[in-house]
Amino acid sequence: MKKEDWEKAKSRLRAPLGQVDLLCDGYSVTLVNECISMFRNGIAVYVNGEIRGSWFVQDCEERRRFIPQKETTLMTRKQIAAYNKMPKKDRGPLKKFREETFTAYQSHWTNWQALVKHFEANNTDIRLVTTQ
Repeated sequence: MKKEDWEKAKSRLRAPLGQVDLLCDGYSVTLVNECISMFRNGIAVYVNGEIRGSWFVQDCEERRRFIPQKETTLMTRKQIAAYNKMPKKDRGPLKKFREETFTAYQSHWTNWQALVKHFEANNTDIRLVTTQ
């Protein structure tokens, strides 16, 4: 997909419930600008016309190609600040907990550049089908 095609898709998705259809390596992908919460929108990705809950829990091709992921620490910012204020001798048991992270998979993309970068990195052939 060319830069102009990405710009067409982006402009179409700016509208509420804007929709763009793509063909990515044989998958029919529909991007829809949907409401996440009262004052926040995000881009939902429908692969072959559906979103499956299993994509968020089990490793699969759809998740690797199209679903946004977020790496998060187990400690909150407040807990990290308290940990950093502790004397070094008392940090021992918590050190492993401080370094642990987990990966969470999101239902919507909230950053356009991240979406484009992820799609281009994980798909070889991306085509703009329509911008309804």
